[in-house]
Amino acid sequence: MQEWVRQIIVGACMAAGLYAGVRADLATLHEKASNAARLAEKANDRIDAMQGRRQ
Repeated sequence: MQEWVRQIIVGACMAAGLYAGVRADLATLHEKASNAARLAEKANDRIDAMQGRRQ
């Protein structure tokens, strides 16, 4: 009976670690995507400004 309890505890710890790792990866990806969107918006503003100078 004690072996089953130990296996359940180990499995729960592994699941918690996996969940935390996935959440951390998703948070990093979200930050990278937000940064890329912000940089793209700045680039679009610069392009619009260059086109405005030519006209």
